[in-house]
Amino acid sequence: MKEFSLPLKHKHERPIIELYRLPALIDTGAVVPVFSIFPTILEKVFDAKLILPNKFIGGFGGLEWGSVYSLAEFRIGELVFENFEVFVPNEPRLKFPFLLSATLFYGTAYEFDTLNEKFTVRLRDDQSLKRDFKIRDLNGRLFPQLDGILFQDIDIELQAF
Repeated sequence: MKEFSLPLKHKHERPIIELYRLPALIDTGAVVPVFSIFPTILEKVFDAKLILPNKFIGGFGGLEWGSVYSLAEFRIGELVFENFEVFVPNEPRLKFPFLLSATLFYGTAYEFDTLNEKFTVRLRDDQSLKRDFKIRDLNGRLFPQLDGILFQDIDIELQAF
């Protein structure tokens, strides 16, 4: 079993780690990573390229318009994402520069240990630390794809109890 840990920010109400000397929120309810950084900075620091302009994503905060960029490389601990695709809002206003979605950690065991203030990721020995994360536009809606696996919505019908 491969394993690595990153420190959690001390006494935060949400799971926050530090990446590239900036805070990164791990949002287990998010499906695509959102980087609240101006595109010019992404282009300079991460060699980012615009790939899908003028798209929207929806969430509990409503609709957010922005674009999808591909970063040459992005690392989360020992996980290496090459040509890593992220959503960048037109108006960056999140408190955190990096919002990491749960789909980035699909196929791993991960835990938030608030007692010891660490975020731990485990992979089987046969799993690669290199990951391929893309964002696909299917009929105007954005869906994550990790290592060739396309994730899609499940429409849940709520019934009265």
